[in-house]
Amino acid sequence: MKQGKCPRSAMTERKKEDEKKPARLAPFVEPQLFLAVEEANRRLKEIMKVTDPTTGLYRSIQRITEVSEMMLRRQDQLRKLYEPSESVRKYLERIRQLVEQLTRTKMDQLPTISRTLIPQLEGEVSGYVETFERALAEKEKEIEALKAELEALKSKTKNQHAV
Repeated sequence: MKQGKCPRSAMTERKKEDEKKPARLAPFVEPQLFLAVEEANRRLKEIMKVTDPTTGLYRSIQRITEVSEMMLRRQDQLRKLYEPSESVRKYLERIRQLVEQLTRTKMDQLPTISRTLIPQLEGEVSGYVETFERALAEKEKEIEALKAELEALKSKTKNQHAV
C-alpha cells in the first residue's frame, strides 16, 4: 500500500462533495453588491467634482459615499452580524438596485438624477443607517444577556471549586 493514497482520495472526495453543493449567499453578501457600491462611489465622486459644495445634492452625495465606504470597510462584519435580518437585506438590495442604476447613468443626466435617483438613494441609505442602529441595539442586548450567562457560569464554577 502506498503512503498518502488514502488522505488524497479522501480530500478529492470532499472537494467533489463541496463542488456539488450550491453556494447560496444572502443578496447583500454577494461580492457583486460590494463591487457595485465601489463603482457607484467612483461615479458619485465624479458627480461631486462638478457639483456646488454648498448644495443639498452635494451633501446628500457626500453622506451616501461615507455610509457606503463604511459598508465596504465592514462587509465581513456586516455579513456575520446581519445574516438573519430581513429588513437589512431589503435595504441593501434596494441600495444595490439604485447603485446599479446610478452606475449606468451618464453625466449629462445629472439634473435628472439629482431630482430622482439621488434622493431615493439617500432615503434608502438613511433607512439602512436607522435599521443598522436598531440591529446593533438588539445585538448589544444579546451580548449583555450572554455576558450575564457567562458570569453566572463563572460563579457556579467558582462555587463548585470552593465546595
